[in-house]
Order: sequence, then C-alpha cells, then structure tokens
Amino acid sequence: MPALNRDSARAARAILSAFEAANLPALEHALERSAELLPPVSPYPDLEAERWELLQALSQNLLEGIRRMRRGLATRIEGLEASLALLAHLARTAPVVMPVRSR
Repeated sequence: MPALNRDSARAARAILSAFEAANLPALEHALERSAELLPPVSPYPDLEAERWELLQALSQNLLEGIRRMRRGLATRIEGLEASLALLAHLARTAPVVMPVRSR
C-alpha cells in the first residue's frame, strides 16, 4: 500500500481503497496514520484544517468501531455508511493548491 502523505484527499482514498479490498490490516494502518498525522501548513488553513479534522474524526470513529467488534462489544460499526460517504466526499475533493512564491 502506498504511504499516506499529508493530502487529506489522498489519505481518504487510501482508507477507501483498503476498505474496498477488505484488507483489515491495511485499513487499520491507513486509519491510524490518518488519525495521527498533523495537517500541513497551508495558505488556506481553514479549508484544509477542516478536511483534516473531519478525516481524523472519521478515522478515530472507524478504529473504535473495529476495536469494539474485536472485543465482541458490537456486531457492526455505528454510522459506517455515513463515514464511508464522508470519506468518499473527501476523496473526491480537489487538493488545496499551494501558490508558487516568486523571489
């Protein structure tokens, strides 16, 4: 699986790809990486920060759901459909374009 970088759309695509492949170790890895990464410094901090905040919340929710299922405390992940829809939305979102600074 390719390494996640600090692009929220790419991170969302990596999570969806692992989910669609039914690759639980890859899914957990992608979720953990997304939950841990700090958003990049951007000239558009509000937009990218919101994307990362959403991505991290979704990642943490899905990881907790997987953990609850492993412990036998749940038979499904609460809000899975909504989480996947939001991840798909993030995955389709164009990356924030960083302006080139002239010297």
